[in-house]
Formats: sequence, C-alpha cells, structure tokens
Amino acid sequence: MSLQYCTETSLKRWDFFQKHHWVAPEFAQTYCFGSWQRCVNQCSALHWSPPHIASGHTLNSLFKRNESLIHCATTVVEDTFDLLTDEPIVLLITDDNGCVVYRVGEANLLQALDTLGIVQGCFFSEGKIGTNAVSLCLETHLPMEVFAADHFNQQLHPYGACAAPIFDSFGKLRGTMAMVKMAKQYRRENSVIVASCAKEISLQLQLLYEQENMNRLISMHNATMASMEDGLLSWDRNKRITMVNQQAEKLLQLNALEVIDKPIFEVIRFAPNILASFEQGENMQRKLTTVEINSEFIEAMLSVSMLQDGATLLFVHPIHKLRELAQQQIGGNAKYTFATLPARSKKMKHLITVSKRALKSKSPIFLYGEEGVGKTALAMAIHNEGEFKAGPFITVNCRAISSENMRREILGYDADSGLPSKFELAHGGTLLLEKVEYLNQELQAVLLKLLKTGLVSRSDSQRLIPVNFQLITSTSSDLSAYVAQGTFSRQLYYAISNNELTLAPLRKRKEDIALHIERILADYEKRHHVQIQIDPVAFDVLLAFAWPGNNPELKSRMERILLNRSSNRIQLKDIPDHIKHNPDGNPQSQAPVLTMEALEKKAIIQAWDVFDGKMTEMAKALAIGRTTLWRKIDKYGLTDRLKD
Repeated sequence: MSLQYCTETSLKRWDFFQKHHWVAPEFAQTYCFGSWQRCVNQCSALHWSPPHIASGHTLNSLFKRNESLIHCATTVVEDTFDLLTDEPIVLLITDDNGCVVYRVGEANLLQALDTLGIVQGCFFSEGKIGTNAVSLCLETHLPMEVFAADHFNQQLHPYGACAAPIFDSFGKLRGTMAMVKMAKQYRRENSVIVASCAKEISLQLQLLYEQENMNRLISMHNATMASMEDGLLSWDRNKRITMVNQQAEKLLQLNALEVIDKPIFEVIRFAPNILASFEQGENMQRKLTTVEINSEFIEAMLSVSMLQDGATLLFVHPIHKLRELAQQQIGGNAKYTFATLPARSKKMKHLITVSKRALKSKSPIFLYGEEGVGKTALAMAIHNEGEFKAGPFITVNCRAISSENMRREILGYDADSGLPSKFELAHGGTLLLEKVEYLNQELQAVLLKLLKTGLVSRSDSQRLIPVNFQLITSTSSDLSAYVAQGTFSRQLYYAISNNELTLAPLRKRKEDIALHIERILADYEKRHHVQIQIDPVAFDVLLAFAWPGNNPELKSRMERILLNRSSNRIQLKDIPDHIKHNPDGNPQSQAPVLTMEALEKKAIIQAWDVFDGKMTEMAKALAIGRTTLWRKIDKYGLTDRLKD
C-alpha cells in the first residue's frame, strides 16, 4: 500500500507539473525538481529520444581511459549481483561523463533497457533522456535516487533507480555505480546497497593506485640502483647488512646473496679512522681508504650517511671514474702522430724511426733538445702510437712547480677530499715530465722506486697504489751535468735515459723549416680565405735564418710577416731586417763577450733558480763554500733581487 501510494503520489506530482510548471513547496527544494525545470527547455516529457551511444574507436578509447575503474568495479558489481539474484536488477558502472562502461543484470530487464537505448556505451545525459539518478549523482557528487514518475520522461516511469559517486584516492570523481529496478519492486534500502558498493569500488581504486605507485617506486628504485655508478651498501641499527647493489658487488668484490643479513664488520674490515667515524655517528664524504674483504685489500673511496632510524648507508665511489674526470680536466689533447709531425729532413725521419723502436722496448723515453724544437709534439706522437694511446696524456712541467709544493702537487694527498697523484692520473696513458732536471731529490727517489715496483704512495699516506703508464721525460739542459753536480740521481738518470731521443735544432733542419713555413701559410690561407705566395729570394732568406727560438719563433715571425705584408705576395721587403741581415743564421755568434764577474753573477742567479734558494746545494754546485757564496751575493748586490 505504501509503495503504491508513493507511485501514485509521484505520478500526480508529475501530472501537476506538466500542466502548471510548479509543485508543492516540500518538493520544490529537491534536486529532482531542479532537474525538471532544466529539462523543460531541453527535452520532451512525452516523447522518448534515445541517448547518444559511443561505438568503435571512441568506445574503445573510453574503455582504455577507464581501465582501472572497470577493473576495480567488475568484482564488486558481480559479487553484488550474485547476492541479489532473487531480484530482477541491472547494475551499471558509468564514467565521469555518464557513459556506461560496464553493466550486468537480469535478462528481461536488460532487454527492456535495450529497447530504450540504455546499453553499454550510452550516455546518461539529462538534456537527452531527462531526469535520471546518474546525471544527478554526477552533478551533486552525492548518492541519488529517482523513483517512478520522478523521472521527467514518462518512458522511465516504470523504473526506480539509484546511483552513488565513485572517487579516486585524490578525491576526484571517477564515475558512478547505479542500480535499476522496476518501480513496483524498488525498495529504499537499494540506495544503501549502491552507496556501499560505490565506496568499496573507491577503496579498490585507492588500493590499486597505492599498488601501482609502489610498483613505480620499486621500479624507479631498481632502475636507479642499476644505473648508479656508485656502489651502495646499507645496514640496520643492529649492524646487519640489508642491501647491496650491483655496483657495490663489483667494486667490493662481494656476493649480495651471501652477505645479506650478516654483520657488516664481519664482512668488511675498515681502517681505524673509518671505524671512529662509525662509532661517533659522523657522516663522511669521499674518504679514500683501503678495506679488507675476504683477505683481499681493496682501495676504495667511501661516503657514509647515518640515518635517524640507526641505519647506515655506505656509498662506494668508483675511483677509476674520478680519475677519468680528473684526467679530462688535467690531461692535454695529444694531437700529433708520427704521420703528422713536421718531418721532411733526414734527421727528423730518422728520429721517428728510432722513436718507433724505443716504443717497442716499453721503457721510459728521454727527449733532449733546445727549447721549442718540438719535444712535446714528439711526446704526443709517441703516446698516440704506443700501447697506452687509449689513455690520458698528462703533462707536468717540473719547473713550474715550486720546491715546497712539488711533493703534494705531484704525489697528491688523502686529506680533505683527496687529490690523486699525477702518476695515478696518468694510469693507462702517458706521463710527460718536462724540464725533469727541476724534479727535487725526494721526487727523484719516488720516481725511481715507481719505475722498479710500479707502486706509488700519496704524500700523506703509506697506502701503495699500483700504476702503469708510459713515462716520457724531456729537458733542454745537459742532464749529465746535473748528475755530475750531485743534484740529479745517477740511478734515475740511467733508468730514464736508456731510450734517449735528441731533437736537432731547426737551423740544422732546413727542409723542416720549409715544411713549417708551408704549413703556416696553408693554415693562414684557410683561416683568412686568401692565397699567399712567397718570392724565392724571400723564401731563401727565411731558410738561411738560424731561428734560435726554433718552432715558436718561426711561427710568431711568420704570423707577423703575414700580418704586415704589402700584398698577397711576400717579397724581400716584407722580411724584417734582423732576419735579412744575418746570412750566417747564427745570432749567438754576435753576442757580446761577458766579463768574469758577469759570468760569476749569472752562475749564481742560475744556481738560485735551479735549487730554489737552498744555499748548501747552491754552494756545492758552484764548487765554493757557503761563506764565499754569501760574500759574492753581497758583492754583486743580488740579495734583494734573489729574494724577489
């Protein structure tokens, strides 16, 4: 009787609204009445207009976009339908636009809805089919029910429907769950069932998101661990290992499966200073040390991060990568090969032949020649033709480093963030020591030991580091004279000079002067897009000059001649006078003769430069006593000058 009363009441209210377009005050405040007012101008209450239906690619796109919603709703909807099998119902899942993406129900009721066009892919649009529970739910984000004649269109009066919103973990409306029954079988408790099911689907969506998010985080974590160049090892507050990534396995020569859950200090033995950092709970950044694992000593650079829960993260930085970075910053570009060296003269061609033989000996190579003859270029060619050509080319000018700083600069140090030695940086490549005569005696002993053992220690450490590289030394001085004076190790001299290559000065290689000039002209023409010619007379004058500064002087003078030329044909008038008026090509023969005092004064200054002001060594090299040396310094007024 109650249900019939409600049906009749809703029908009377609907009839009254169709005639007068207003209703009783108690119904005027409802969402249904608001929908009726909108529907008057949008659709017919008497004639049925089927809803829009998506199909084909559009429908498949909707399914794809709502894949997670359908996945989470399917089980809930099917379980609910199984529990309500005694009642003829249809359960629907729609997306946030009111499109039916899933439905299940009693066959006869499904067929009845099919005749109205309420099928999978249809849209519950208020403007098309009138007032309905799904549209009201999407508009209000609240559970809604529309019973019998509460539907604006009379084709829906035989039905009762309810819908409840489905939200994701961010509170965003994802769709609705709806139930449709015949009005005569509809019960008010049906809306409670649908609201509960919608909440369950929302919960499943949240769980699915959390699971997917966790899987993403795990995937990102695993990808990060796999792509890290650093090794990472962690242990908990009980000092038991909890994680070892692949890089840590490689760098520390560990097997993760064998060490997980084992006490960290039973697996790895750390140096006392590292253990002290652990005990004091201090973080540590890039500490170079040696650890013992399985009775093997491994050089490692470590960083330690202490976490608030008592866990510890140990980062193992790949030393070879850090060395490569330092090599890129310090190492030069070895651009020459034997084929590109300026070698047209017999002397240079013979030198290249001898250099190739020296390479095969795999011993240190010693380059001798005046300043500017091309010792560095030859060293580059040797590097690019040798077995270490894939490695770095490191150059150290021993004269450019003060005696006080030479130990730290060349040997490096472990303190603070550490600095690798030049020998470490040259590992796998070539080390060129220029002006080797300025290498102090301490470093001479280190270099001699390195050549014998292949091991080196940093300036503040006893840790032995294995290195392997091609050593090339060079000088413009008579190194044997330094040996005779006792300032250069005789043993080291013998060790580095087995393969001695002497580069003749440019004045003794006229064919190479011509080749240099040709290359300078070609480069200039390429840079300035001009064609330059040289008169034979002018060319002969250039060949006749001594070029005491060798390659750098030739290049500098030629650049100046090209800049100041009167035309694109260089003539004798374009050649500077000091070059034209020196047919012997030996400017040194024109140098004034020095007095004995001037020679003595010059010798003292030279000794000061060589021995960096160490009076005992200076006196020994000059073969005079310290008192006599001081007296001569005072005599020639060198005190202030030498201090400068």
